Amino acid sequence: MNQQPLSSVLIKTEEYSSDVVPEPDLLERLKGKRPKEEHTDDEPNNWLKPKEEFMEDTSNSEGRMWLEARRGISSSTNNRVAASRRRVLGILEDRNPTMSMPNPCKSLTSVVAKPPYFFYGNVTSLSQDSWARISQFLYSSQPEFANTQLYSALSRKEGYIHNLPIEDRFHIHPKGAMTIEEAIPHSRKWWPSWDDRKQLSYISCETSGVPLLCDRLGRILADCNGLPSAEQRRQILQQCREKNLIWVGKYKLGRLEPEHLERIMGYPFQHSQVAGFGVPERLGSLKHSFQTDTLGYHLSVLRRLVPGGVVILSFFSGIGGVEIALHRLGIVLKGVVSVETCEVKRKILKKWWESSGQSGELIQIEDINKLSSRRLEDLMKKFKGFDLVVCQNPYSAADSDNLSGLDFSMFAEFVRVVQRVRSTMDGDR
Repeated sequence: MNQQPLSSVLIKTEEYSSDVVPEPDLLERLKGKRPKEEHTDDEPNNWLKPKEEFMEDTSNSEGRMWLEARRGISSSTNNRVAASRRRVLGILEDRNPTMSMPNPCKSLTSVVAKPPYFFYGNVTSLSQDSWARISQFLYSSQPEFANTQLYSALSRKEGYIHNLPIEDRFHIHPKGAMTIEEAIPHSRKWWPSWDDRKQLSYISCETSGVPLLCDRLGRILADCNGLPSAEQRRQILQQCREKNLIWVGKYKLGRLEPEHLERIMGYPFQHSQVAGFGVPERLGSLKHSFQTDTLGYHLSVLRRLVPGGVVILSFFSGIGGVEIALHRLGIVLKGVVSVETCEVKRKILKKWWESSGQSGELIQIEDINKLSSRRLEDLMKKFKGFDLVVCQNPYSAADSDNLSGLDFSMFAEFVRVVQRVRSTMDGDR
């Protein structure tokens, strides 16, 4: 693909609305221990405290209303925020979300819906309160939930908060495997009729003891000539679901390999295979990544919005789920600034970038604390702004099975950068 000129990035004028009113001290309570920050003389206060860019503009009615709300003067605005939080909590009470919410962006003002776009995504089991807090600090945008089973052979809920339009979305083509048997065709020959699993409902990173377990289950099946009792079936299927076991021979089970999971998750073959990454680490990195067919559907509008290609700022990029989804959509990656703390995951993304023949520029930053305001401004000048600022799963213990450890201090850093990018690009228009 030919590289598109950076000057083709379209930037439009943005104003801010008084509808977005966070609690003044909430972000400080969310952060806990602050990451080390870089201070430079040119760094204004809005780099350190979210929403400060609103406070600087009192020349119009929107700015004055927002400032009054911060001082407790405008009760009607506070009521709107409370109503928005109730709507968020109402959405979260749905334990079986459909493919997408009726219109998660309907409450966005025309101001918030303008570029540059932001996209926060999480595959973890967040509480209702966590989603409400995240929503509040991303312009009160309501979360959108998707079940990956509508796009792939994995059944899992993923949640997104963004300001992208939802009209004219489309699916990635060619479509990925929708069942385990489609993803792992050689297992079809040995799959018994009483094993009714069609999709993965859980991704296990555990590998120790799995060969012994498979041998024990194989002996049980051999002893009954493949016709286990109802209780034996129940126990076997329970182990299959918990350990991600698949059929690899007659009366023989084996573990789900990283290559199998890569196909189910929509990543290239052996994408996660690099030196220093064993099987448990590969499975863990895929478990905490986006399912790219699902993510691609929600990002597909960017092909229409930015037809010349995109420049993205990606936080906690992991193994490159966003970048791969955009590539599979046929969207040119003119530039990617990736922030990722794990060295091995940075190697994975760089390996894919080179092997997939990307014509744009990849800049990798190993620590969000190294993204000072001066460096951010230099990057915006270099790329003439960002089309999308995206954040993926900023949680602690990222390579463990604990899916509830959202790191709000890292999320706070993402909020600051989103606001800095939007306010800076607005000032340059």
